[in-house]
Amino acid sequence: MTDLLVHEPLVAEPLDRIARIPEAAIQDAWVRGLFDASQLQTTDGQPVRIVDAGRLNRDSGPDVSDARVEIGGLLWAGDIEIHTSSSAWETHRHHLDSAYDRVVLHVVLTADRRTGTLRRADGSELPELVLLPHLDRSLRALLRAFHLDAATTPQCGSRWREVDPKLAGDWIRHLGTERLRHRAQEVGRAYGQRPDLDRLLVGRMFRALGYEANADAFETLAERVSLTAVRALDGRAIQDRLLAASGLERTDLFDPATPATSTEPPMRSDAWRRGGRPANAPRRRIAQAAAWLAPAGPLRLDAVATLGEAARAGLDPVLTLLRPAPPDGSAPMGRTRAVRVLADAVLPVLLLDAEQREDPGAEGAVLDLYRSIPTSEDHVTRAFAEAGFRPRSAVEAQGVQQLARSYCQEGRCARCAIGRALYPALDRM
Repeated sequence: MTDLLVHEPLVAEPLDRIARIPEAAIQDAWVRGLFDASQLQTTDGQPVRIVDAGRLNRDSGPDVSDARVEIGGLLWAGDIEIHTSSSAWETHRHHLDSAYDRVVLHVVLTADRRTGTLRRADGSELPELVLLPHLDRSLRALLRAFHLDAATTPQCGSRWREVDPKLAGDWIRHLGTERLRHRAQEVGRAYGQRPDLDRLLVGRMFRALGYEANADAFETLAERVSLTAVRALDGRAIQDRLLAASGLERTDLFDPATPATSTEPPMRSDAWRRGGRPANAPRRRIAQAAAWLAPAGPLRLDAVATLGEAARAGLDPVLTLLRPAPPDGSAPMGRTRAVRVLADAVLPVLLLDAEQREDPGAEGAVLDLYRSIPTSEDHVTRAFAEAGFRPRSAVEAQGVQQLARSYCQEGRCARCAIGRALYPALDRM
């Protein structure tokens, strides 16, 4: 009876009010737990238990990362995508994007004609949860709480179309470039004033293989193995060596009878988080790392120089280097994931190298490559698209991320070119 008293008025919410609920408000409700989690279930009746709701992803890709949910008695670790209704999964073309294959649960506010029928890009069925019957407050109260939160982005969205498109575009591209420079500087500071950029690049690329769940474990693996020793091996021997060092499976590489084979002690197996999609399992990703270190791979010799030279040739040559066939015969990394590795791991290190060498040609090549990367979509880019600015490249997508995080959410309208254009009085404040 208690459940009926809680849920009955919510189900009866007017349809027009439901349609006006922004996805960001639903995302906020999910991560803050503004619902009764005791009787959650998927659309096909599987019980759902939230172990960790995850955290909002402010970059490209699924809305929530590093989540852990138990579905039908099985524990899954991965991403969560959140929409107002089920159809948005296909409207946003996530069903064609392998970057969303790690989504373990699709959370929607309401059901529609596509509910219960969705699939990932790899063809697997996507579990889905309808949240509306479980909310602990009316939609009006939910929306009010969200708007009172400073995270609403962009603050000037209702007037965005008054802004000169050239001014907005130039400002956002400036912020996107600024964000890459900041990331390069942060990477350099994290690894010391004079880092070994070759090893740094290996570590960053390994880390990118782990997504959120196993990023630390992959970076530890890169630090654990001897690059000199590994680079002297062929592809399959490299994969075996990495697997042995990972602690994921027992091999004879650490048998006392053959002490000369390796000197690296294996990692603890519990350093790795299981679950998620089979294509993203640590062993599959280790096979990709082995391909990078193989004789024809980009990390075989002088990784920074190899990828820097490819950067001068353009996007496709770099992606070809990042997608070699693994030695175990498994499929190469998907193009979408390779783009993510390029943007998150490779470009900051290449820019750091160019700046340290004071090489304007190399720096320009990195920035040109950055501008050529196709954009990806998340709740921030969608919010700006709804306001009137749809990013057309990675530099513009990163620009709106920087704008949202460092200006909109901080209330720094007076320091924003768009804010000053819309509200000239801010210049005098």
